[in-house]
Amino acid sequence: MANNSMADRLTSLRKAQSDKLGRRLSAQEVADAVGISRSTLSGYERGHDNPGRDTLIALATYYGVPVDHLAFGTTLVEVADDLVHDRQEAALLSIWRRLDDGQRRAWLDLLSSMSRRDAA
Repeated sequence: MANNSMADRLTSLRKAQSDKLGRRLSAQEVADAVGISRSTLSGYERGHDNPGRDTLIALATYYGVPVDHLAFGTTLVEVADDLVHDRQEAALLSIWRRLDDGQRRAWLDLLSSMSRRDAA
């Protein structure tokens, strides 16, 4: 899927997400999380309708991507090229935004210990 349309991007983002058990998220789970019906989300993913502003913001927040990415297809690198250096860093940032506080602390501890070992 080339992600040329908002429908393609929404579908790709949902299919790329997984729950804590590693299962792909269903349309119902995403719809429930953002406060819309499954049929409404399905209409967005099929390109039959476009989300309004509030729903677009809720979807972008849920997926951890900028609204511009959903609406226009810009990449994280294009949105914040002065802050993100490459696609790998953009991918890490996207993952980071989906972690809870405990997971973030654990990753920071791991990265800090790795950095200290490399510096020694």
